[in-house]
Amino acid sequence: MAKILIVDDERNLLWLLEELLKGHGHATFTAANGQVALRIVETELPDLVISDVMMPVMDGYALLESIKLRPDWQHIKVVLVSAATMRRDTPYLADAYIDKPYDLEAIEVAIERLLSNGD
Repeated sequence: MAKILIVDDERNLLWLLEELLKGHGHATFTAANGQVALRIVETELPDLVISDVMMPVMDGYALLESIKLRPDWQHIKVVLVSAATMRRDTPYLADAYIDKPYDLEAIEVAIERLLSNGD
């Protein structure tokens, strides 16, 4: 299956998504902020990153931009999640946006769509 990086400063949400994705056979990695996530992207090269927007150290928008700026990482799909209204006027767009609190089924559908179609 896929390698998926989950980035969120809320431990309970990290655990919940990790358990859901492992249950579907995916390899998972977790990070509490974008800076740690970038180190994991460098070493593990995930297929998909699911990132909260509002986090300390480096937020989800900065993480998205850092991933999409690197030609060798541009294929990585990025899903942004947030309880706040998300900006879509950034230079780099996420492959999907999901509002918190999220429906786990909606996350599963988005992940499967991105991993199967590549769009």
